[in-house]
Amino acid sequence: MANTFTSTDSGSLGTSLVVQAYDKLVEFALRSQPMLRSVSDKRPVNVTSPGTSVTFQIYNDLAVATTALTETTDPDAVGIPSTSSVSVTLNEYGNVALVTRKLQLTSLTDVDPGIANILAYNMADSIDDVVQTTLNGGTNVRYASGGASDPTSRATVAAEDIIAASDIRFAIAKLRAGKSVPRKGNLYWCAIHPEVSHDLRAETGSGSWRLPHEYNSNDNIWAGEIGQFEGAYFIESPRMTAAKDGADQTALATASAVSGASGAFTIVAANAAFGGLAKVGDKISGTNVGTGAKITAISVGATNTTYTVDVANSGTVGTNTLTVTPVTKVFRTLLAGQQALAEAVAEEPHVVAGPVTDKLMRFRPLGWYGMLGFARYREASLYRIESSSSINLA
Repeated sequence: MANTFTSTDSGSLGTSLVVQAYDKLVEFALRSQPMLRSVSDKRPVNVTSPGTSVTFQIYNDLAVATTALTETTDPDAVGIPSTSSVSVTLNEYGNVALVTRKLQLTSLTDVDPGIANILAYNMADSIDDVVQTTLNGGTNVRYASGGASDPTSRATVAAEDIIAASDIRFAIAKLRAGKSVPRKGNLYWCAIHPEVSHDLRAETGSGSWRLPHEYNSNDNIWAGEIGQFEGAYFIESPRMTAAKDGADQTALATASAVSGASGAFTIVAANAAFGGLAKVGDKISGTNVGTGAKITAISVGATNTTYTVDVANSGTVGTNTLTVTPVTKVFRTLLAGQQALAEAVAEEPHVVAGPVTDKLMRFRPLGWYGMLGFARYREASLYRIESSSSINLA
């Protein structure tokens, strides 16, 4: 007679007592360090009163007086020019999570520290993004020109238009010519995406990237600082803006849709349809596909790939032929001197533990709140280089 084992098999004791194990240490998502707010070095000194905005004023100098005085003539008086002003509008920012008591009591790990950490990072991350949006709106811009023709706008930056040392030299020269004061000794600040930094440091030939000189001072070193070159010290960060808003590239091979609903729709095509080259942000077109449609999400299944698109179609897509046109991703590299950015703060962003107000005290709010604003203070102290990257795969 065969033995009957008491084991982990179905129907045995192990079915009830052997359970899946979980590590109670829950890791956080990969993060980049917020650092752009540190560029803001102009703040109010003595405001007249609380308000929804703060206006800074800048004296303007007189025109140079180069005409020699006449010995016996009293010179005419000239008027002092009126001031220039920069206004910073204060806005409320915040986010909140409502944690249930049941989750706190039944979770396999203590969720409160994790939620507090997530909200604190969200606070710094969000404010940093507000700062970057303000900086990216600067009027001084240079488009990298590594391709066959020189781009004249963001929409004409092609895949071949990668950054070069000449672009850095140009921006630094413009900052110095605009009388911008450097931020560290005689060096300007430069924040650059790692994929753009790769192209700059890979350039060869005379005048290209050289081994950075080691600092011989006690100045603070920024997180991500990789060295100095052509009058700037470089901060490498994946936080720098990169968006698919450049020039159209060569269209991929066409494919046929299997289905497509009305409204904002999802297109299903064979996995090999676009050779895995279609990316979020690329354009998609075809019969009944809405004008200017872009891919917002891609889901790869066992036999089909689903492309979610951002605009409504004009009819049933059905089995119509589709074309994907890749769009160049454009990276923003920022260079700044002193007082490029101003900030005004009514209440510094901080974590807030809200009151428990429900009848059974089960819902526990935790969030962050702040009221502040940012504005470009001296445009002459800010320059932006827009380029593609040779290693951009998304």
